[in-house]
Amino acid sequence: MASPATDQRERVEVAEGAVAPAANEDTAPPRLTLAQRMAAIRDECSGIHKDAISKEKDGKKWTEKGHIVEVILSEFRPLLSKYGVDMTPNLVERTYTGNRCDIVVDFEFENLDDAADRRVIRWAGAGTDNGDKAFAKAGTNALKEMLKKRFLVTDRDDAKEEVDQVEHQTESQAGRRDLEAAQRQRQAAIQQWAKTFKAALETAPSEADIDRLKRDNREQLDSEDLPDVTRTFFNELIADRKAELADGFPGDK
Repeated sequence: MASPATDQRERVEVAEGAVAPAANEDTAPPRLTLAQRMAAIRDECSGIHKDAISKEKDGKKWTEKGHIVEVILSEFRPLLSKYGVDMTPNLVERTYTGNRCDIVVDFEFENLDDAADRRVIRWAGAGTDNGDKAFAKAGTNALKEMLKKRFLVTDRDDAKEEVDQVEHQTESQAGRRDLEAAQRQRQAAIQQWAKTFKAALETAPSEADIDRLKRDNREQLDSEDLPDVTRTFFNELIADRKAELADGFPGDK
């Protein structure tokens, strides 16, 4: 009787407890959630270095160690790319008080592998400037402080937000400051005009020239900004010079 056919294929031993994956089973590692990616970024950004920031106020100079925004961003950009995270700032609110700008910003973080996996972090920022940079400084302040606090970069040795710190002024203070500056400029202009006008009167060769100078400077002579004592001085000088020229004996003042 013929013997049963034997299977000549090699047997492959399988370790005890091992289970072969199904043909349609996905063996790729699971993708990280946004929260996991942000945690990984936090773990890697703890070594962001500080720079020596030179400061000066009231004639005194000193140096503090602190995180400047350029360093913060240069460290975070590659980490966001490495872990596939995008960040978009959205301005929520902006207000001005004198030379200070306050803003509220929503920073939206997105998982680039899952558009529905998002997180919004709302943060405030403030900036002061005597020019037109208060808004830009407020934005920088909000961005830097949000990144530092969310990813635990900050510590107690941080320098203040701005190297060129500007004292905050209310609207009334800012208006008074501008008014005082304008008054100082006006006083300087009056002094310069008075010096020039006096010299012209003292060297005028005729009464007709005196009258012409008086007409040409009528606006300044009648100005409310001109002190009464200065106006009286010029009226008397004009009268004295005309009298001297009429007598034919111009004198030296």
